[in-house]
Amino acid sequence: MSQKKTVSRNIVFVLSAVAMVALIALGASLIIYEQQSNSLKDKDAQIADLQNNSGAPKLVSIGLNYTDDRSNANAPFLHITGFVVNVGSSKANNCTVHVNAEQSGNVTALDTIKTITSLDAGAHESIDIQFPYTGTALEAYTSYLAWTN
Repeated sequence: MSQKKTVSRNIVFVLSAVAMVALIALGASLIIYEQQSNSLKDKDAQIADLQNNSGAPKLVSIGLNYTDDRSNANAPFLHITGFVVNVGSSKANNCTVHVNAEQSGNVTALDTIKTITSLDAGAHESIDIQFPYTGTALEAYTSYLAWTN
């Protein structure tokens, strides 16, 4: 009889431990979900605020990520991903992304432009652009958006 109680207690202990781990994982997942949800709500509010305060086309970038991709040393490129949003009240035509990048010793590696699609008021576009260059790794880079009415 004592052996059955010990086995039953061990099973109860293991089940309790599994339940605690599951609760902790669920709690962590809920925290992450809430943080991401709040972040998206903040970005939506920022876009709405910018749209309400602008009379002409106005492009803004959201969440741009820059990667100096040197996976092929013979063909390196600066990879830019993210979103462009027209927070203005009219269409932005002839939209471009201007990129400047420097290598060691203030050597200009990139000073170039890529065209992106025109955006209606309130529209957004995902961008995924590669800017090839030659030479050593990039040390600094910047970009800005331009458009016409």
